[in-house]
Amino acid sequence: MRNEQYTRKDQIAKFEKVEDICFFYSEDFMTNRGFAMDTKEYFPEIAAEWVIKNLEKFQQIESKSRESSYFSQSHDGHSDRPEADSEKQLAIKMFNQEGGIPGAGVIVDYQTPLKNKQIDRFGEIDLLAYDADKKILRILELKIPDSKEPMLKCVLEAYTYLKLVDRVKLIRDLNLARKGKRERFPIIPEDTPIVACPFVFRYTSTGEDGFQYKEMQEDHPNLKKLMELLEIKPLVIEENKPPYNAYELEL
Repeated sequence: MRNEQYTRKDQIAKFEKVEDICFFYSEDFMTNRGFAMDTKEYFPEIAAEWVIKNLEKFQQIESKSRESSYFSQSHDGHSDRPEADSEKQLAIKMFNQEGGIPGAGVIVDYQTPLKNKQIDRFGEIDLLAYDADKKILRILELKIPDSKEPMLKCVLEAYTYLKLVDRVKLIRDLNLARKGKRERFPIIPEDTPIVACPFVFRYTSTGEDGFQYKEMQEDHPNLKKLMELLEIKPLVIEENKPPYNAYELEL
């Protein structure tokens, strides 16, 4: 994570140079948690303001369907490194939690691939959770307890994945994957809405407020306005160890 110093104009110039808006969330400037040298504005707030003004570009991101299944047979919940401190290992633990995660739903897959070819730059969806009560399928952008990535990066990454995924094919592939050892997973109706949610921890490993949670308690009006426009509400994970529970964070 970086905390570099630029002016407001410097930062906006970086935004304007992004050639493919699909990868805006992955640019280096998205990890900058500093303040503009001239205006003293928080850099993620400057970025959120720019995104709002250019929202149409993000809304026009086209889905990129996979020729292969979205589901990988190797996603059986087994891990060779269960104690490793990584998003992947956390995701596997959540996938294996019997009965799902209250407040989020049943985890039906983890590290769901988006790329069609190996050379594609698209990442992977950390977790997919089906909430039978609200009848929605959630794309969860998971962050480890000690992550210091700004909430804005989490929001834009989750939203970009929502736009990129072929929603109909995703649900069909998940339902087809129920064969064999996955009968415990629910059938997802094909017309189920899919929503994007940052999935962050309430506390760090030392018991302090998690970085993203703390950001949401502070005065960041552009971030909150953008989240309202994108209809994105984060889910907060209450405890740092199983059994996991989550709740929706009010803006």
